[in-house]
Amino acid sequence: MMKYKIDKTIKTFNVRSRKLSTTQINNINLYWPLIGINLDTKKFLMNKNDFLNSYSPAILEIGFGFGESLIYLSQKYKNINFVGIEVYVPGISYCLKKIHELNLKNIRIIYVNALYFFIYYTQNIKFYKINIFFPDPWPKRKHHKRRIIQKELIKSIIKNLLVNGTLHIITDSLSYYESILRILRKFDRLQNISKIFQNSLCKETITHSRFEKKALIKKNKIYNILYKKIF
Repeated sequence: MMKYKIDKTIKTFNVRSRKLSTTQINNINLYWPLIGINLDTKKFLMNKNDFLNSYSPAILEIGFGFGESLIYLSQKYKNINFVGIEVYVPGISYCLKKIHELNLKNIRIIYVNALYFFIYYTQNIKFYKINIFFPDPWPKRKHHKRRIIQKELIKSIIKNLLVNGTLHIITDSLSYYESILRILRKFDRLQNISKIFQNSLCKETITHSRFEKKALIKKNKIYNILYKKIF
């Protein structure tokens, strides 16, 4: 279950290791074979045939946490394929159980580092949309290098987006928001459509995640960043 070899030179996360409960282990053992995709180190196993809706567009969520947004969107748009990648195993366990309980057939889960995934496994598929919702802001300046949204990741995302596909990032950290914009402005192939999005869709709660709820409780401003790949 969830076996793959990580290239130690490619790392954008620190695994918060903690002992799994019996329930979490059972969730993974029961539901991973039904919902998870195992990545082979020699070839990319994921393609359109892995989905029930093999002719529908695919949306990727990077770092889905406990999967609330992934599940909410997959329920709302059942004709779209959703792929979630995550390295936090307790979150994967919770998400697997919810997907099974709701009998959702348009989600697949992958246990993998984002950069590793893009560099080694995305030759056969391009995404209609890529979401990164509430990534860890690493607020201390000395930790900013640990932030997942860096130049190399954006390069990989652009390669794996369809033309006119979109990258959607949400954060409640002002310093992270400013850092993300500085990075995205360097890429000519991306066009900022955040203002259009704010005017049309932001009246509705987007992620329904515990991270969003925490931000609202703290009365933090939530920043929606939306860029479109134009060529």
